[in-house]
Amino acid sequence: MIIHNFNILIITYNSNSFLLGGGRIKPIDGFNLLVTLQGHKDAHAGEELVGIEELELALSSYEPVLYIKESQYPNVVLVELTMDPEEAVAILSEAPTTVVSKVVPIDAVVKTRMDSIWERALLIAREKMNSDDSFVVRCDLRGREYIESKNELIETVTNELLNNIDIMADEINPGWIVQIEVVGEDTGVSVLKPHQILKKI
Repeated sequence: MIIHNFNILIITYNSNSFLLGGGRIKPIDGFNLLVTLQGHKDAHAGEELVGIEELELALSSYEPVLYIKESQYPNVVLVELTMDPEEAVAILSEAPTTVVSKVVPIDAVVKTRMDSIWERALLIAREKMNSDDSFVVRCDLRGREYIESKNELIETVTNELLNNIDIMADEINPGWIVQIEVVGEDTGVSVLKPHQILKKI
């Protein structure tokens, strides 16, 4: 199903193909922005619709069409942007929002496998980090079909980084955050400065 409202294109989870204006549109395979919304126990509270509207209002001047892929997990919205996702984070940090909780720019999306995740994290870290930089690995695990243990994933990625790059682990005051966002069968991997992850609520 597609909901096409003004300049928002919402692609629902597990869709195969869609008709829009006579053409076929394939589902978004990747995403470069992950937004977590403030959830409530009331399943009908509508946080996702409110959150999507807030994203659209904040980014409409910069993004002609906002491509949003709903995940199978409540209050998690995946966005594919043409603009720099780090710029989107800066814009959202100043925007008036009520349900947007956390916004994470995503450097790469891989299938949820332990080796795929640490290999991509290692590749990105080598590109961004310098010798003697400090880091911490953090993870949000949604669904345990592919990765059963969040702690095991964090430990594996941390050890691979320490064994292959001349950097230091620092859980208290890291210079970099290796952020792992597991969303079912897909995982977003990012290596970010702490200020590049937005926490609003």
